[in-house]
Amino acid sequence: MAISAGPAYDAMKWVSVEPIWPEWACGCGFRMDIDALDPVSSVWIAALRRQSLQHELAISQNTLALAFKKAVDAGVNPHALAEVAGVPAAEIETLLG
Repeated sequence: MAISAGPAYDAMKWVSVEPIWPEWACGCGFRMDIDALDPVSSVWIAALRRQSLQHELAISQNTLALAFKKAVDAGVNPHALAEVAGVPAAEIETLLG
């Protein structure tokens, strides 16, 4: 499930982020108009968005770890790879683990 728009804040100034309030949309196609909901439901919707983002982050982290391992197995220096990828040196072992 995913929210169709994110909250309006300036965390990423280079990205235009719409406010969270137009609607919530599930991957199955179900859509829910947030304006028609009570304030408690709005909290629920925001929590669902957070959960969706956490899930996407976990997938991204796993994908990075797999790609990192594959590159290191192919002979790329892990420290050079981490520098190019913007990964802190302290995370190299975690990615290879």
